[in-house]
Amino acid sequence: MGIKYISGFRGLDHAKQHIRRSTHLGSATTSSSTVLNPSEAFDSQACFVYLNGAMLREGTSGDGGDYVLSGTNTITFNTAVASTDIIEVVSYAFQNGTLPQTLKEVDHTVIAAETTLHATARVTDGDFTTATDTLTKASHGLVVGDVISVISATATTGTTITAGRYKVLTVTSSSAVVLTDIDGNVLAFANDSDSDVTYDVVFSKLVGGLTAFSHVMLYLNGLLLVENTDYYRDQQQITLDKTVNITTGHQLAIRSFGSFAIEREAEKQGTGLSIVDDAHNLIITNTDLSASNVTATFQLQVSYRHTTATNDAYQIGNFFVRAEKNVPADCYIHTIADGGNIGTGMEILDEDGYSAASDLTDGNVGVGITADSNGWYVYLVNRAGYTVVAGWKATAISG
Repeated sequence: MGIKYISGFRGLDHAKQHIRRSTHLGSATTSSSTVLNPSEAFDSQACFVYLNGAMLREGTSGDGGDYVLSGTNTITFNTAVASTDIIEVVSYAFQNGTLPQTLKEVDHTVIAAETTLHATARVTDGDFTTATDTLTKASHGLVVGDVISVISATATTGTTITAGRYKVLTVTSSSAVVLTDIDGNVLAFANDSDSDVTYDVVFSKLVGGLTAFSHVMLYLNGLLLVENTDYYRDQQQITLDKTVNITTGHQLAIRSFGSFAIEREAEKQGTGLSIVDDAHNLIITNTDLSASNVTATFQLQVSYRHTTATNDAYQIGNFFVRAEKNVPADCYIHTIADGGNIGTGMEILDEDGYSAASDLTDGNVGVGITADSNGWYVYLVNRAGYTVVAGWKATAISG
């Protein structure tokens, strides 16, 4: 089969990663048709098991899983397979100790409130007011963090809000919401639209640490979906197309590749984040460092450099962070140390409250905290005037 590079990165010491793949009939299993010893050894940190073409979920039956991996050569199914079932095992065989951590896993079980999103009929006759980025529609039913996919809109004059995905920033009334783009940036359309904005309400999942350079696979109940047809990937969001049917209990599995650092317990990190000017990247979310989705305290180190500079155009900052979901005034970012040779250093956004990327002083790079109904988020924003490449590391102090 040869080498199949996952991320375009050969790893430290030019290490390689390649695919190991084997296919078996259920008749090859033992122990009452529950145990399979595949012909190709696997790496348990990057192994996918398919039954008749559908990807199974790893874990015990009590955790809703279909199978358990043992060592490098044993798969134990929680339920016996039929002798005619086709079992396929795909593993990425990493030849360097750091590389198994390139696989990031996000699993999500669809809840009832999310099921109604794709069951909702297409919305028509909305208004858009560009001065306040406000979408007006009676009884819209939207909440903070919801994502809509605008299908079409006609301006009173010139151009107005274009087709694309937008996020609800605030709900001002039962008939009005303020929108940002899918990445949380302020909109900049020139003209209003009167009673002709058509949009769908769609399911969207925030994926911390996702970058434009990550390779993503998205499975719905074990079936691999097609990017830009079944789903769309933005800076930090995975959004399903309205045509994808979801219902309560459906399982979404997001697998992304692209970080080359080893993570430890109560510690998260990422490297090689390319952030263009006037953009931002979410780096820590409420589920990363604590079992609680309300608050956490941690040490954060951030470094970045000018993407094309060959001299000492770099900066590093160390911070203490307290992130809080429900009380903005209890959010703090304190600078421990900051040094380097880009501008005046890293800017802290709203030391005792939530902030937006647009709050950053033009010409700077900085960190801030925001939140929605699901949790809190710490982000890195770039308004330096050029693209930067950044890395970060967070170590939990308390949850």
